[in-house]
Amino acid sequence: MIPQAPVRSLLLTVIIIVVCAGLYQVSGTDTPISGMLEITTDEDLKEYLKNVTPEYRYGYTNEMYYDIAIPMAEMAPSPASMVAKEAASPTAIATGSSDKGANDFSTTNIQVAGVDEADFVKNDGKYIYIESGETLTIVDAFPPEQGKIVTELPVEGSVSELFLAGDHLVVFSDTNDEHWYIPKGSAVPIPDYSRKTEAVIYDISDRKSPKEVRTISAPGSYENARMIGDYVYFITEETPDYSNPRMPIIYDGTEPVEISSIWCPPYPMNEYQMHTLTSFPVTGSAQPQAESFLLGYSNTLYVSPQNVYIAYEKQLPWYGWGMIEEKSEKAKEPEQESVIHRFAIKDGEIAYKTTGTVPGYLLNQFSLDENRGNLRVATTVSDWSSDENQYSNVYVFDPDLKIIGRLEHLAPEEKIYSVRFMGDLLYLVTFKQTDPLFVIDLSNPYQPGLLGELKIPGYSDYLHPYDETHLIGIGKETMENEWGGIIPTGVKIALFDVSNVNNPQLVESIVIGEKGSDSAVLSDHRAFLLDKERNIMAIPIREVVHIPVQGSKYEGSHTEETWQGTYVFGINPDTGFTEKGRIKQGTGTSGDEWWYGSTVLRSLFMDDVLYTISRDRIVGSNLKDLTQRLMDIRIKHDDRPTYYY
Repeated sequence: MIPQAPVRSLLLTVIIIVVCAGLYQVSGTDTPISGMLEITTDEDLKEYLKNVTPEYRYGYTNEMYYDIAIPMAEMAPSPASMVAKEAASPTAIATGSSDKGANDFSTTNIQVAGVDEADFVKNDGKYIYIESGETLTIVDAFPPEQGKIVTELPVEGSVSELFLAGDHLVVFSDTNDEHWYIPKGSAVPIPDYSRKTEAVIYDISDRKSPKEVRTISAPGSYENARMIGDYVYFITEETPDYSNPRMPIIYDGTEPVEISSIWCPPYPMNEYQMHTLTSFPVTGSAQPQAESFLLGYSNTLYVSPQNVYIAYEKQLPWYGWGMIEEKSEKAKEPEQESVIHRFAIKDGEIAYKTTGTVPGYLLNQFSLDENRGNLRVATTVSDWSSDENQYSNVYVFDPDLKIIGRLEHLAPEEKIYSVRFMGDLLYLVTFKQTDPLFVIDLSNPYQPGLLGELKIPGYSDYLHPYDETHLIGIGKETMENEWGGIIPTGVKIALFDVSNVNNPQLVESIVIGEKGSDSAVLSDHRAFLLDKERNIMAIPIREVVHIPVQGSKYEGSHTEETWQGTYVFGINPDTGFTEKGRIKQGTGTSGDEWWYGSTVLRSLFMDDVLYTISRDRIVGSNLKDLTQRLMDIRIKHDDRPTYYY
């Protein structure tokens, strides 16, 4: 309920003082934002957003900034109590009967055991399921000699990603839609026009004839998704209608499921995005659940079996920047902050729990890790108001997202390029001119410590554990240009021995290609394939090679050729990498752009067959002799860029 004018004025005065104090407090304190505001009606939402106008956001008004007419009692949320239990973890290598498919096969490279990640391709050891544009393609891929397309299913909208759960497939697509619904307290239906994400569940018992069994719709465009056991959790995002905001609605088929509350930050921002976290079971008819919240442009999602964490860099209103400069001169504390929200999950139930802040910004989902109930976070601070322009920090939060441990001011003048938490250890790569690999001790959450570091040229964009004492890094080699700057060149693959945590060592590194070479692994961990039992590591590569010009009187004259395909290596932890072969998949021309055509984006295996997957084809090769091509199937595709989340 909105207070009457006299009461509102008094409340506004109090809130202005509270919010201002909270907004400009010294960053990095151990007291995070205590909670979020809970809005339950269209009227309250409109009141909350009424000052968020272009003038407000960009500093062209002299009106009151903090006119947030929300009762103080709503400042403290009271989510339902709930205890989340560990979900059963799927194995990375599944088994199946030989008459139906492969005995062993790979699955999506995920961050957290038991938490599957959506992708544009999945497989079950027999069939490969792949989306492109508005088409879902099912390929009978094993045995590869008999490989064929069994289904090309048109899907409404633009297909994003999918999940595979036994004989059910969940396909996410963005679409424009219209619904008619009856608001609470009204008998008159009204239309609802908006961008929506549809999660369509198919029964694929008959792979040749998938049957749509259920559709769950949520407002906004698809952002990301996870699956734990039988439950799917997905996030959508949309820009709120500032002039006529309404409470979000999800749909189970055509039946509306109204969201009872929206969680909002108790401080102003210069831009809001409406996020909706929706859950539903893959099988059964239980009603979908959802929570909506107004945040910034969320760019980091981390999910454990018990919690969903959503993080983003806090964006302050335009008018606050001058105040920040004044404060920074006195406090010498970083003003750059990221906000982290925790939502507890259990069997589809979602409950907002708490909010915290951390100095700096997060690189990606690997910057977060949950361990024994605590959340560990690695950030980079870009603080141009201090003598240290950039540095890295590591923090440990308790379940209430209060900082209980910290290790700050690592690697001055450098930023984080890759992060990997492994039990009580953290491996952190920063870069400016060399690649320091830091080994950080987190065994005491109250006092993290630096154990050792290794400096080598280049940097790693992705770190992957080989075993408890070895780490694989995938990134770029670097070279110094004529002006003393550093530029990236070829794709660099490195193996690190971290058995001595105080003195990590480089076992071997390999550089593939010249400047312009790239790999999908550098921007998407799902493109990485490693199987220790078969001793294979598959890396998709777009390799640029310099060809010297014969007969030129000028040194260094060359042309460029582009090779598209996959490098396959074996790994010996004592000696390094052994190249097992290369699978060519591209045209060999520089015209193959990164996001379409024959650029390899994924690799998977079924028994002794390696499948390399691009937007336009699936190639099956014999793992025992990679020169032997067993299958080459062209698939429908579009030429739109692939976005990584």
